[in-house]
Amino acid sequence: MAVEFPERVSLANRETPLQLLDGLSKQLGKRVHVWRDDMTGWELSGNKVRKLEFLCGEAATQGADHLLTCGAVQSNHARATAFAARRMGWDVTLVMREPPGGLDHGAPASGNLLLDTIAGTHNVTISAETYQAHGHSFDSFLHKASSDLRDQGASPYIIPLGGSCPLGCWGYLAAMELLPGKLNNAPFDVFCAVGSGGTFAGLELGCASFSHASRVHGVNVSDTADYFDSEIRKLIAEFMDMYATQGVEYEPRPLNIYDGFVGDGYGIASDDDLRFYASLARKTGMLLDPVYTGKAFRGMLHQLQTRPDDFYDDIVFLHSGGQHATFAFAEQYHRALS
Repeated sequence: MAVEFPERVSLANRETPLQLLDGLSKQLGKRVHVWRDDMTGWELSGNKVRKLEFLCGEAATQGADHLLTCGAVQSNHARATAFAARRMGWDVTLVMREPPGGLDHGAPASGNLLLDTIAGTHNVTISAETYQAHGHSFDSFLHKASSDLRDQGASPYIIPLGGSCPLGCWGYLAAMELLPGKLNNAPFDVFCAVGSGGTFAGLELGCASFSHASRVHGVNVSDTADYFDSEIRKLIAEFMDMYATQGVEYEPRPLNIYDGFVGDGYGIASDDDLRFYASLARKTGMLLDPVYTGKAFRGMLHQLQTRPDDFYDDIVFLHSGGQHATFAFAEQYHRALS
C-alpha cells in the first residue's frame, strides 16, 4: 500500500542536496554525507519547515488565522513558525522561555529573536524558574494564550514545542521518500540532533516506509537519552494510532540515542565547542549552530571513531539549520577565537 500523505501547504524547498565531506570520509573510511536541510529556505530554513507544511495545512482546513507556538528565546522552531504564519497571511504569538538568569529586555535582540521581531510576533515571555515550576511544560501557557486570543476574536492554531506531534512527524517521513534514491538505495545510517523528538520520530517512520534496513541515530542536546527514548516511542505509537490506515507500517525496534554531548545544558556552548565549529567551517565551508547541529555532529564523530564497524558505509548527517542562532553567540565567539 502506498503511503498517503495528509494535506500540506508549500513552504519549503523540499529537495535539498547531499554534500559529501571528502576529507572526513577519507579519514573515517566511510562516505560521510551532509543532508543540507539548512537549505529548505532562509527565513524558513531548517528541519522545522517540513513539519510546518503539514501543521499549517491542518490549520488552514480548520480556518485558523493565528499560529501559536512556544520555545526558548532563540528557538529555530519559533522563528520558522513566525515566518510561516506571515507566509500564510496569519498573525503569530510566541510563548518564549527566558534563559537562566533572565533576558536583558533593554539589549538589542539578536539571532532568532531579532528575526521574530522583524516578523512582528506577539511574545509572551516566561522565566526559567516559572517554566520549571510548571513541570517544564509550556502547555498551560499555550492554553492561556489561546483562550485570550479567542476572547479577542482570533482563531488560533496551537503548535506544540518543536512541532513534535503526530502530524508533525509527517515532515521527515515525507522527506525520507527522496533520500534512499540519492544513495543508490543502499542502506545508510542517518544522524540528527534530538531536541524535542519529532524529527527523529519522522526519520524513524520514514526508514520503515522507504528504506527498511537504514537506521536513525540521535544525539540529544537536552535532557537524557532515556527521556527521549520514552518520549519518541510514545510519539510514534500515537502516530500509528492516528495514521495506521495511510500506508505506514512500523515495527518497534531499539532506538539509537546518544548521551554525553549536552555539555553544560541546552543552548549552552563551551569555548571549545565554538573553536571546533570554527575549525570545521574553515575545513569544509559548512557552518554548524551551537545549540543543535554542532553538538550532534560531535556526537556522530565520536560514534564513528569509537565503533566504526557498527555502521554502514554511507553516513548521512542531517544539517537541520539553526545558523541564525550563531549571532547570539557573537561575544563568546570573539573571546573563544581571540
